[in-house]
Amino acid sequence: MKQSLLFVGLSLSMALAQADIVPAIQSSQYIATARYNGASVSYAENSYGSGPLVEMATAMRRVPMQVESGLNTAVANKAASSGGSFLRGTLSGAPTVTITPQSSGITLIQLSGWSYTASTRFTGRKLGIISYDCVNTLSLRNFSITAQYGSVDGRLLDDKTGATADVSSSTDCDSNLSWMLPFIGDFIIGQIASRMDSGVVAGIQGSLGGLKNDLLFDRNANFLSGLNKLVPVDKVITLPNGSSFALGQYIQNNLPYLVGNSQLTLKLGQGVQVRPRFGGEPMTTTETGTVLDLSLSSPAFSFGVGMVEQAQVKWSWVCSWQNPRKQCFPDY
Repeated sequence: MKQSLLFVGLSLSMALAQADIVPAIQSSQYIATARYNGASVSYAENSYGSGPLVEMATAMRRVPMQVESGLNTAVANKAASSGGSFLRGTLSGAPTVTITPQSSGITLIQLSGWSYTASTRFTGRKLGIISYDCVNTLSLRNFSITAQYGSVDGRLLDDKTGATADVSSSTDCDSNLSWMLPFIGDFIIGQIASRMDSGVVAGIQGSLGGLKNDLLFDRNANFLSGLNKLVPVDKVITLPNGSSFALGQYIQNNLPYLVGNSQLTLKLGQGVQVRPRFGGEPMTTTETGTVLDLSLSSPAFSFGVGMVEQAQVKWSWVCSWQNPRKQCFPDY
């Protein structure tokens, strides 16, 4: 009997060893680290609260969603205008934002580092006798959006907004007759490439304005910009020589100058990303993911600040995360 129980126990262990593990975030926090003159200071905030770091993390995560939504709308409209239907669109990549002062109080803002893929479907008849069902896949690689705005008032100059990308397109049909349907493969690539400064840009323009406001111009009830939220007024850095520098107070006191005269580079991340895994052991882990990293440089002053999300994740066994109804039994 003992041998039978041991055999069953070993078999069950082997079966579970082949099971998958799924994550559940137990708690998380945002940790910001401000950098200045070779020194730094870190501070944290519960990610389930409503403080300034949470507000900035939410705003930065909203940017790719807004751009993807704008692109999806633009492509869906173009497909519908030619008798097609939009299937799906996906934005990917780790974008970088650069903000550069220009002459005469104008500032250039650019978002780059994305790729976008969209699928549209076309069905119908050609020449009245040939039926077709085709899926067109559009790819925008090295996707970049640029705009200009007034450094003082933050007003976006609509006529100075544009976008560029390496555009390609392919079509897959349910027959070998796609060569007879050139408009299927060419219609979106032609319109996207020729109208990159109109239809597509109009669909994503709001994301530029929103990002600019969240970083520099937006004012909440306490009249704080994104820079103030990332480096609150009470943050003080102890320098390598032992002296202290009130970084947060300096930013607040000099915000108009910094907004109008600084080169700013911002890299965006997605924070902690956890997904089910094939196989593994149940455990609790600490996961970290980048939310943003910002560097600001002006003729008089430079500093940087990064923010990560840190989460406690509990991993639990399931028989199959792809098939929740599946049950694992001892293999004997």
